[in-house]
Amino acid sequence: MSSEAPYFAEGSLPRRMASFSVPLVAANLLQYLYQFADMAIVGHVLGETALVSVSNASSAAFVVSSVVIGLTAGGGAVVARRAGASDVGGQRRAFAALLAVCAALSAAIAAASVLGAGPLFRAMGVPSEAAADASAYMRIVGGLSCCSFLMNAACAFLKAQGDARTPMLAMALSAAGNVALDLMLVAGLGMGVPGAAWATVASQGIAGAAALALARRRFPGSRSLAPSLRDARAEALEVLRLGVPGAVQQAVINVSYVIVTALLNSYGADVAAAAGVGLKASTLAGLPCWAVGQAVTTAAAQCLGAGNPGRAAASLRVGLALAVAVTLAMQALVQVLAPQLVAALGAQTPEVVEAAVLYLRITCSVNGLFYAAMYAFDSFALAVGAPRVVLANSLADAFVGRVGLAVLLGAAGFGYLGVFAAQAASPVLPSVVGVLYARRWARKRAGAGRR
Repeated sequence: MSSEAPYFAEGSLPRRMASFSVPLVAANLLQYLYQFADMAIVGHVLGETALVSVSNASSAAFVVSSVVIGLTAGGGAVVARRAGASDVGGQRRAFAALLAVCAALSAAIAAASVLGAGPLFRAMGVPSEAAADASAYMRIVGGLSCCSFLMNAACAFLKAQGDARTPMLAMALSAAGNVALDLMLVAGLGMGVPGAAWATVASQGIAGAAALALARRRFPGSRSLAPSLRDARAEALEVLRLGVPGAVQQAVINVSYVIVTALLNSYGADVAAAAGVGLKASTLAGLPCWAVGQAVTTAAAQCLGAGNPGRAAASLRVGLALAVAVTLAMQALVQVLAPQLVAALGAQTPEVVEAAVLYLRITCSVNGLFYAAMYAFDSFALAVGAPRVVLANSLADAFVGRVGLAVLLGAAGFGYLGVFAAQAASPVLPSVVGVLYARRWARKRAGAGRR
């Protein structure tokens, strides 16, 4: 046991969650910068056909990234519970279990990426001139997903301790390395779209190794993992119980984006390129509420581990207020800078710029309030051990809202504008479900406290 109090178990909860969230916002921005760099450098250096390749490939690769993020977030919640209880041995077993699960899943993803990239992009209707490069990009990024798993698992452990600054530095290292390697491999050595993929996995691997080394140096719970793995069956089951639904949640959401990308491909290369650029730009508006969601998960899990469910519930209220505030600010920024943003991401022709700006006008509007609420409530549900709620919400967001509504509006004659509108409406139902679950959880806890 450790005598040091868990980070979120005492002190001003709003101040601690805000100070924890700020570096996470920066870390998430940096984590996704490598995708922006891939698109911007490829678009400017290689032209529109290569931009379509990276746009489609990065949509598929983002599914892999989302699985990594979802699984490691669930594993991080397990570590945070042990950190809240000041259980160093439990943290060690939980982290060992998380790394083992990550290794197994990365091997499965590698096999699927190598064998399935070509058929996937043919099924998505990617133009033939772009499909080969898209397949090459996906085989590299998916085949070496172990680099992304390592980086995110090490950062999840650090965040579970209440340390958000070191993950930010790891993401900064990854982003800077990716930009430098993009310029070297794509622009300098002429390796084309595959060069962008190699830049991504190499920068992630370096950052992951650095984050793991720092974690092992600072926190006893990340050391001597091999002996812990033999005794970590309970923690492994808990990592799977929380991490797999989280991974499926993220995968389902991003599979829906792949389906939407396939729908938009049918409207021509200009719309396809614009949607890819617009999706990357709209991510900027969503990243802050994702970061606050990570703070909610860590704070609520630590407080529950410390035996303080009232403070766990308070972390949701604080996180919801923070998420709404930062999301509104970011969406306002995206709206003001939409033309400059899509141009910076590689949109060159007036048709692509116009369609990408329209995408942002529709998908980065008042719907951001619902996104903020959805992620805050889902993050709380993950922390308190209700992964099925998170999974149900992801299905509603992805297939009831984004895909289902897009198909209906497309059939009704709204064209690609209907697809854009469906994406804007998709978080409404999940945010309502999240409110209802949080109220039910609070009533159950209050009833248990009175008995």
